[in-house]
Amino acid sequence: MRASMPDAVETLTLAFTDDPLMGWLFEEDDKRPAQLRIWWRWIIDNRAAHVEVHDTADSRSAAIWHGPDPVEGTTGASFPDMLAGLIGVDAMQRKLQGMSVIPAAHPTERHWYLAAVGTRPEFQGMGSGPRVLHPVLERCDTAGLPAYLESSNERNVPFYERLGFVVRGRIQVPGGPALTPMWREPRA
Repeated sequence: MRASMPDAVETLTLAFTDDPLMGWLFEEDDKRPAQLRIWWRWIIDNRAAHVEVHDTADSRSAAIWHGPDPVEGTTGASFPDMLAGLIGVDAMQRKLQGMSVIPAAHPTERHWYLAAVGTRPEFQGMGSGPRVLHPVLERCDTAGLPAYLESSNERNVPFYERLGFVVRGRIQVPGGPALTPMWREPRA
């Protein structure tokens, strides 16, 4: 399922406005929605070939998955430049250094990586999140591949556990929030 990009950007923006990691990254509450729109647009527009964006047909939920076989290469657009344009050069350098613990904690085993999933706030708790995740989780099960994510919001851990993810420790972003890494073995 290929996402309608403007809908996916808006869904993720609304879903992550109160997220602890995004609140740490974009500290000014009144500016955060506009910053998140630029952030998600950049991530979606500059994704590598192995990155898939999915959304529900009703645009209530969207997800960004990294496939198990990363493709090297770049679009030429600079992520640090984009982030510096949003928060300034000094803050960008501090935040990128702090966030470096996240990819450093990724498992090395071949897996699907759920980089982001979000549901528009007015539709949370109504079953939309699982609908956007099940297609890739089913592919994981069919291919015998695990899935991995980091939950930046502790209240979402039970949601992921219901989908078969298991907590695998904690990642502390220096000066920022703690994330919960989670792993899901493929189901037979």
